[in-house]
Amino acid sequence: MFAHLSLLDDGSLLAELRVNPVWVEQIRSKQLMDETLGTHFRQVESGETSDFGMNSKGVLCFRGTMCIPNDDDLRQSILREAHSGLYAMHPGGNKMYQNSRELYWWLGLKHEVVEFVNKCFVYQKVKAEH
Repeated sequence: MFAHLSLLDDGSLLAELRVNPVWVEQIRSKQLMDETLGTHFRQVESGETSDFGMNSKGVLCFRGTMCIPNDDDLRQSILREAHSGLYAMHPGGNKMYQNSRELYWWLGLKHEVVEFVNKCFVYQKVKAEH
C-alpha cells in the first residue's frame, strides 16, 4: 500500500491510498512463460506494435491494460476478487466486464466473466429475488 498526503490551500488534508494487488508480480512472472505473450514482448522490443507496451512495473499491457497470461488459477483469482471481493458486491456480468476490462486484458475475457457470474450462487439468489 502506498499513501500520499497533500495539504490543500484551504488547510484541509487529502489522503490518497494506492493498493497493488498481490498478483501483479505473479502476472509479470507468468507473462514471461506464456508463449502467446512472448510474441507480443518481442513486438514491443522491436517497436513493431503500438497496441502493446510495458508499464512502469515491467508488465506487458494491451492499450494500457495488463495482459493476463493463459493461467486458469491466476484468472480465477482475478475474477473472484472482482466479483466477490469486499468492495465488489457481486456485480452482474456486464458491470463486472466493464470494470475488469479497465484493468485487465485477455482473449475471451467477456465470455469468462459471464460464465463466472452465472456460476455464482449468491448472484443467482439475489437476481431471483429482484
